[in-house]
Amino acid sequence: MPVDFSELTREQVNFALEYARALNARILLVHTLQTAQLGEILGNPETSIAVPLDHALIKQTQESAQTELNKIKKQIEQKGIAVDAHLLTGNPFLEIVQFAEKEQADLIIIASHGRGRLKHFFLGSVAEKVAKKSAVPVLIYKPAK
Repeated sequence: MPVDFSELTREQVNFALEYARALNARILLVHTLQTAQLGEILGNPETSIAVPLDHALIKQTQESAQTELNKIKKQIEQKGIAVDAHLLTGNPFLEIVQFAEKEQADLIIIASHGRGRLKHFFLGSVAEKVAKKSAVPVLIYKPAK
């Protein structure tokens, strides 16, 4: 189950817990740090300005993400559900798809933020890309508004 630590994550986790309980399933919790977040690119494609590598910031970002993952993992474990947490790095939709296939997941439960059409057009949707590219079935959780 990919999470992005947004407000929607808590709802998504609760939703996934219902499935895990009903199916006596283990949850594979993942968060992907985008390569650009870690400063692994030499420049910003929008501005063509070089971005120096800041290894301390990279480490801090990784540690912060791992801390958040561990918090969610602990909450799931307290509900009596088996869970593993994984921090991935790269293109989010691609990492999620590859991870699910490698781990032979039965289902990907991913949240959709329901952004407006204009933002969706320019930014795309990780959930949509995962659903299109994954060989593993995908259930897209949409928040009740």
